[in-house]
Amino acid sequence: MVTVRLTDNSTIGKFNINTKTEITRKEEATVPVTWAVLRLSDPNLFFSFDEKDREELLALSEKIVLIGCRETGKDISTVKELADELLPKKEKPKPKPKPKPKPKAKTPSKTKKE
Repeated sequence: MVTVRLTDNSTIGKFNINTKTEITRKEEATVPVTWAVLRLSDPNLFFSFDEKDREELLALSEKIVLIGCRETGKDISTVKELADELLPKKEKPKPKPKPKPKPKAKTPSKTKKE
């Protein structure tokens, strides 16, 4: 499920998702992926997709995918591109830095006295 709330600069104070659910700038609600995809271009709504939504996004019908691609306003045309656009980017784990070798302590060299 996608989380939705009103944007901070929304022109409306509250929005009825359905007869029982209302959102404001501070109060959010969860909505089905299809409902969210069809309203992506609404400037009053802020959607938060999660990685858990990937499977549902990839299962959308072709018609909904095409509408969603248009709603984003980006030049995308496939369900995979739509999912990549809407879902948060996966953070790559940062490689742990290799420990630097410690310089060996110099030992005074013995010189031969002649």
